[in-house]
Amino acid sequence: MYFMKSLVLYRIFSYFIIAIAAILGIVSLFALLIALSNPALLISVFVIVAVVIYSFSSFFFLLNGVDGKQQLRPKTKDLINVNAYVALVFVMMNIFQSVSVISNPGILNDAMKQVAELQNAKSPLPAGLILKVMKGFVWFLLFYAVI
Repeated sequence: MYFMKSLVLYRIFSYFIIAIAAILGIVSLFALLIALSNPALLISVFVIVAVVIYSFSSFFFLLNGVDGKQQLRPKTKDLINVNAYVALVFVMMNIFQSVSVISNPGILNDAMKQVAELQNAKSPLPAGLILKVMKGFVWFLLFYAVI
């Protein structure tokens, strides 16, 4: 009984993660199309797909194995384990990158200047707004990686 009560926070985070995994799944389909023309991006797509597979398989394990008390196939455990290692690499990269950008905001400012130089046409959004959105996105990635 205590075990089930201790999983409440885990369940809440699982629903959050599954929503983000659905978005990442859609993004990874488009990224795969782009990566087919640039094979160097295939490893990034592989990592994103592994995170999506891990998120969904661990969520279904929670629903069927823990909540439903069903005996799951050993293949499910292997799927979760293999994709968990890749997801762990993804999480560590996100934490490292997010902390780097948050601790040194000049990185993001320099990147925004480079993007502005590459654009010939004027952006419809002001640079300050784009910078705030990017900072919010970095904080969101850090929160997602920690969860």
